[in-house]
Amino acid sequence: MSNIQYIKGNILKLENYPHILIHSCNCNGSWGGGIAYQMAIRYPRSEKEYIQICSEGGSDLLGTCFLIPSYSDDNLIIACLFTSSYGGVGHGSKESILEYTKLALQDMYSQIQDPKVATNCRSVAPLTEYKLEMPMINSGIFGVPWELTENELKKFHDKMSFTVYQL
Repeated sequence: MSNIQYIKGNILKLENYPHILIHSCNCNGSWGGGIAYQMAIRYPRSEKEYIQICSEGGSDLLGTCFLIPSYSDDNLIIACLFTSSYGGVGHGSKESILEYTKLALQDMYSQIQDPKVATNCRSVAPLTEYKLEMPMINSGIFGVPWELTENELKKFHDKMSFTVYQL
């Protein structure tokens, strides 16, 4: 059985259950395109925290995950997978983005298992009870064919299940 379920719809539609919105992002503090841009509009306080994290960590964030509260929806936590130093045309190679995606997902999994992280995220339930949701990460601005990222997600079949939103 696959650990990936596909749904057609808007991932930013407010839902009344605990969920983590996972997206791949750059380390230079820009939610300037794709789903990140939409989140910046909807969750400005989260974007501000993301910018602060980037200003302190820069490219050392590659391969890590930060879980940020949405600050406007108690059921939503934003997972920033740092997969590229820069956005736009300055993103890394597909191989590096996939490697950093794998490492960031491992980091996210470790954090979800740690009850102390839940407190920092203002979670309403243990993070292990949150539904993991994402758009087709890496396939937009970073230009990585979805099938390659999908293969990375499948490697976590025994640990995590993902709901992938398609438009």
